Amino acid sequence: MQVAALVAHGVGGVGLILGNQARLAGQPEGRINTIVKLALTGVAAGTTLYSEILGKKMSDHAGEPTAGITEAGPGVPAELESAQRQQRVLQWVTPALTAILIVLAAQQGEQQRPIAGWMARFAPHSR
Repeated sequence: MQVAALVAHGVGGVGLILGNQARLAGQPEGRINTIVKLALTGVAAGTTLYSEILGKKMSDHAGEPTAGITEAGPGVPAELESAQRQQRVLQWVTPALTAILIVLAAQQGEQQRPIAGWMARFAPHSR
């Protein structure tokens, strides 16, 4: 299911880029935002998929004694301990990347707003 969601997100993102080609061509800050957002989306997709792989490894050791889902217990096999340690990091990295992507999306939304009134005199593109 996660792969289907990532593919749908990618298709939607490509559609948005294609639909905003003219704006991105004349707006360098919009291009930079789009490139950074695209790169971070790729990293977030990678961490999501890797987290799923680690979850599978952890589920293969479901009967092992652990101190918690991401905390190893005494006598835990090295493979499980490694997966738990990595998952402990990813459980923070992936949401942090998502939060950054939300901020970048909000910034893109503001970049699309038309500048009206007295502020239009100070806009870089109006000079």
